Amino acid sequence: MLLTLALAPLTALVLCTAPRQITAPRQITAPRIGAGAPPPRQAPDDEVERLFRAATQGRAVVRPQAARRLVELGARGEARLLEEAGPDGVGLAALGPPILEALGAARSAELRALLWSTLQQADFPWRPSSARALAERPKASEAARFVPLLSDALGEVRAAAAEGLMRSHGPLPPLRQALEDEDERVRRAAAVALVRAGDRRPLWLLAEELVREDRWFERPSGQAARILAARALERLGVDLHDLDPSAEPATPASRAAHAALAADLTAELGPRPVLLPQQRAGSSRPARLGLELRSCREGELWLRWTAGDQLLVGQGNPVALDLPAGTTARLEELLANGLEAIGTQRMFGTPGCDLEQLLLRGARSETLLLVKGPEPVPGLRPEALSRAWSALAASLPEETGLDGTDPRLRDLRARALRILASLGGPVEPAGTEQPR
Repeated sequence: MLLTLALAPLTALVLCTAPRQITAPRQITAPRIGAGAPPPRQAPDDEVERLFRAATQGRAVVRPQAARRLVELGARGEARLLEEAGPDGVGLAALGPPILEALGAARSAELRALLWSTLQQADFPWRPSSARALAERPKASEAARFVPLLSDALGEVRAAAAEGLMRSHGPLPPLRQALEDEDERVRRAAAVALVRAGDRRPLWLLAEELVREDRWFERPSGQAARILAARALERLGVDLHDLDPSAEPATPASRAAHAALAADLTAELGPRPVLLPQQRAGSSRPARLGLELRSCREGELWLRWTAGDQLLVGQGNPVALDLPAGTTARLEELLANGLEAIGTQRMFGTPGCDLEQLLLRGARSETLLLVKGPEPVPGLRPEALSRAWSALAASLPEETGLDGTDPRLRDLRARALRILASLGGPVEPAGTEQPR
């Protein structure tokens, strides 16, 4: 019997901070959704305004704390936030992630309704923050609203939806389906949710994460996954037998702990189930070049090209696709020419929630970084790289002829083109033969 289970996230995140213009307190009271013009506002509340400024303009480490304290003021703080959001919620985007996530503790039905509305807006830049806020203290009546979010384009939204579904005591079948997700954060959240709901079989999935040895170039992604899985298992009351998740799985101490844990799970749940490819632990897979793509509107993608002309899709245990002979060498040549043409600069833009990172680890070692916030930045990707990026895109398979059962391959080229367009700008595939 195939048991579809899951694991833990691991990716390093880029801090998202959006520039904004904070307006002075308007002379209005907090509007209600659908209400007409509100009456004149009373004199500003000094404590509310101080916390509001700290939550929107303070240092990054201060903003979440100030946002929480602002919401904890109750009606006073919520009225100020409703005022800034406006009756249609347009102002929520300018408030930023710290305040949005703090709204999970708000008692205002109007604010909660505005949060739900942001999840229906494909262009809203902080949808993961809205989803996490709504999942923090969901109402039982909201359970059905989390189910469609399990199919969202953003893994962070899907992971939050799994948590919200569990906390709102929603149906379990959608969570079991989420164990097959391509994103390890979603699989892990679904596994934890199911265990807390009484189905302990997904413990096998979290245990599988403990033997991951994969790396994303220099980044120890497998180690990060092991640590996250170990924390989840400990919170679920599982005895890890003194396992040190930061240690390599092949050490004698790690092997002994894994064997003891497997014996415990077998005694409780029966034999280890057959896992899907995306659920299995991965090992190190050297590659000569890679693209790490993160878009706060279109999602994420992890792509590598090997010396043996294989395309690796995803982290952990990636999908491996054979490419025509010479593909990787040709891409390396085009990239080397493009990088030489742009000179010595290797970072373009201002750090935000969007990231496009190229890694070359062949005859030369280079890293190119394009970063920005959620808004488009024309010309962010240098024109001299266009030919190389077109070849990279053309090396990606289209849907025809691929195994459609692995979610990592679904609409791969189309997804990559959408993400690339939202990051450094549109790319037109050309110049490379299709994979076999």
